Amino acid sequence: METLAKAAYWYYVQDLSQKQVARRLGTSQSNVSRLMRSAREQGVVTFDISYPIHRELDLEDELRSAFDEFGVRDVVVSQSFSETHASGDSQAEMMSLARSGAEWIQDNVVDHDTLALFWGTTVKAMVDVARFDRRIDAHVVQLAGEWSVDPGLSGHNLVRDLADKMGGRYSYFNAPAVAASAEEADALLSTPEVKRSLEFARQANVAFLGIGSFPTDTTRTFLDLAGATKAEVSEANKKKVVGQFAGRFYDVNGEQVDLAIHRRLVSLDLADVRRIPTIATIAHGKGKAAAVRAAIHGGLIDVLIVDPDLGRSLLT
Repeated sequence: METLAKAAYWYYVQDLSQKQVARRLGTSQSNVSRLMRSAREQGVVTFDISYPIHRELDLEDELRSAFDEFGVRDVVVSQSFSETHASGDSQAEMMSLARSGAEWIQDNVVDHDTLALFWGTTVKAMVDVARFDRRIDAHVVQLAGEWSVDPGLSGHNLVRDLADKMGGRYSYFNAPAVAASAEEADALLSTPEVKRSLEFARQANVAFLGIGSFPTDTTRTFLDLAGATKAEVSEANKKKVVGQFAGRFYDVNGEQVDLAIHRRLVSLDLADVRRIPTIATIAHGKGKAAAVRAAIHGGLIDVLIVDPDLGRSLLT
């Protein structure tokens, strides 16, 4: 038993390789492998897995299996509050989801990455709660111009605040996200500064954004900020829009719909967004199930970060 304990200590605590442990014991590497298995079986070594937010791991596995064929590589389902909070505690669920999103960034974004953000209420919540225990020297950029002079709706504030917390750098997109006319949008898109901002977004290797269901919740906020006319909203309804992603409206197949309002946008279109190697999407509430499902079917989501209610709704 003493040999077992020594071998386990060297391997698990001192982080020696099995080859190094074998040399110390004067035995073979294969024998050390058997000793490690015995140490676990006999309780000499036990494991305590700690995670700051409890996650719905079984539900994550179900969602991963269900949507693997559409290119979803990873799924994060935040903590369920069915036992610890009153049912329907939306604020607690949102904060749990926001923390899960921030933890995904800490675990997956590395030095020299370019991380592109798109403004949304859930993305803002993620930035607000984010805390990082290591410096990440990444470049944080915007997928589109500015939506509003209101600080709470500012993409500038999002990229600056997240970059400051990460210890990285950021670049502003100094243009409105929506122009007054298609002609004004074309003029903005031809300026060197806007071209530079769009190129930063195109070069991103990670995008992190929310999703809007049409015509409710944040999509209504988006339409208001865009100054959408009644005719533009009516057109979106007639063309069976189901969701909004990176400011672009799409149908049940996740394909961008040809809308007049798109010609006023100063942002990447969905074809450009799709080319970003890793697209992480965070969404809250089962009311977004149809929009999220369509985006998945359209190949717009690589990493899905959702709350349990939305996760279960996606499987029905």
